[in-house]
Amino acid sequence: MISYIITVAFFIFLEGLFSGSEIALFSVNKSKLKYQAKEGDKKAEKIYNLLEKHFTEYVGTALIGTTLSIVIATTVFVSFLYDLANFVPFIHSKEEILAESLIIFTLIFGEIIPKSIFQHYAEKLIFFIVPFLEFFRKIFKIFLIFANILTKIIYKIFNIKAPFERIYTREEILDMILSESEDIPNIEKKIISNVIIFKNRRLGEIVIPLIDVIMISDDKKVADAIEIFKETGFSRIPIYRKRVDNIIGVIRAYDVINANPSDNIVKYLKGIRYIPEFTNLPNVLKGFKHYKDHMAVVVDERGVTIGIITINDVLAEIVGQIKDKTTKKEQNLIKEQTDKYIVFDGRIEIKEVETILQDRFPSGPYETLGGMIIYHLGRMARRNEVIVINNYKFTILQIEKRRIKEIKIEVLDNL
Repeated sequence: MISYIITVAFFIFLEGLFSGSEIALFSVNKSKLKYQAKEGDKKAEKIYNLLEKHFTEYVGTALIGTTLSIVIATTVFVSFLYDLANFVPFIHSKEEILAESLIIFTLIFGEIIPKSIFQHYAEKLIFFIVPFLEFFRKIFKIFLIFANILTKIIYKIFNIKAPFERIYTREEILDMILSESEDIPNIEKKIISNVIIFKNRRLGEIVIPLIDVIMISDDKKVADAIEIFKETGFSRIPIYRKRVDNIIGVIRAYDVINANPSDNIVKYLKGIRYIPEFTNLPNVLKGFKHYKDHMAVVVDERGVTIGIITINDVLAEIVGQIKDKTTKKEQNLIKEQTDKYIVFDGRIEIKEVETILQDRFPSGPYETLGGMIIYHLGRMARRNEVIVINNYKFTILQIEKRRIKEIKIEVLDNL
């Protein structure tokens, strides 16, 4: 009796391997494998070459293996029930009904769980999956040849064309551009990559935080505004009333440069739009084009002002930072770099830090390095405070207006 149970469990497990392998074949990033092969990874090169040569056969092997495993498991389970009926009269003549209970186990342990795991870890498991399928491909060779011939006959009878068209995800296209397009200059690669991801970017990811916005109170004179225009080099400056989060408009350098210095700046005030932080960047760009303005206020879901955005900030996400006489030169967010540590501006995005360090940090409700530190501390940071995240030591070097200004990152292994 135990041998029946072991056999059924084995073939359900085998079904899980085949069904999981099938989904992994379509989930694995072949461009990444090709890049690893080019970098000298012999194992990746072997797997990539096998996938290129036998991909269709591997899919067929997985399907045949899944079907055979289900058939054998079901057959053995029914035999088990018939033998069990000799000892337990109650189940006599109910064997077929009880056999259907196996569907639950095959569905959960042979399909749902394996497919979820293999899809999620496809790039790691592919190094096991391909040798596994290669072994069974040779065993099922005769079935694969027969299935291939039968398929061609059916296609010919019904005049069906069967081109194999691979649908690539945005991430796969991005990987191909970055890893395979050696003839494309780096600046063009960057622009193409930015265009691909532009549609999915949200305004909240690039907003200039309120604490970093240079503004003027509505009770100031034109002379005060001109002085700030000269100091900053900006062409537009937001105007607030009483509180910095109450932005009522914007003034342009062009409008006040020849104005009476004693005039109140409200006289030259232009309206300003409010945009939710969840707006995607293509819609933000359309808004700037439609309203013919260059600056907008960004608010959160509660309507609270969190910062501003300019048309140049949005365009910079495609072509890089735009520099002209009306925009301030982008500040370097990497303050200092040595073999042992790097000092970052707290405003640098986590994604940029991950790219520089070639590592990943825990995800959370933050987008900047300073935000991640505050989130993990659970309170406002203090100067010279130290926190360890993953394998990195973070030291807060400077605090400015409750914002982390500079952070030093060191790898613990190098200490």
